[in-house]
Amino acid sequence: FDTVILATGSTPKVFSLGEDEHVYTASQVLTKEKECGEKTVVVGGGLVGCETALWLAQMGKSVTIVEALDKILAVNGPLCHANSEMLERLIPYNHIQVITQAKASKYQDGVLTVDQNGAELQLPCDSVILSVGYQEEDSLYQEVEFDVPELYLLGDAKKVSNIMYAIWDAFEVANHI
Repeated sequence: FDTVILATGSTPKVFSLGEDEHVYTASQVLTKEKECGEKTVVVGGGLVGCETALWLAQMGKSVTIVEALDKILAVNGPLCHANSEMLERLIPYNHIQVITQAKASKYQDGVLTVDQNGAELQLPCDSVILSVGYQEEDSLYQEVEFDVPELYLLGDAKKVSNIMYAIWDAFEVANHI
């Protein structure tokens, strides 16, 4: 080989809420590895969290989004305005409750405890879906970094973002090889 391009992706960020047997990642739910029940809370109102919530609501689930920032879809932009504006309208249209400026702290006995500006909210739910970002998976790159003369890291393995940036970055690398 003359050149090696690695695109090993990313892994979902997770944290413990206490009783974690009903706490799943968005990817586990989207790939149907886990069933979230009829009433669920999505922690994280970014693109993946909002799209997961919308998908579940359209399947008849009762869904609440808990977002730490003051609005949904606030990070990992820019998003295509047509997509973000559509999502922002589809969320209330599909009766998805959104709680902003809130952080999930504990899940116990089917209740998610959320802190919203000092007030404690209790959200009964069958499950909690974590959609709080991704961590670069670059361990293979780190392993071969000094053994391969022309090595490139692409996609989420380089920097977690969105598909638009991954395609642009891949084009730039391929164009200069």
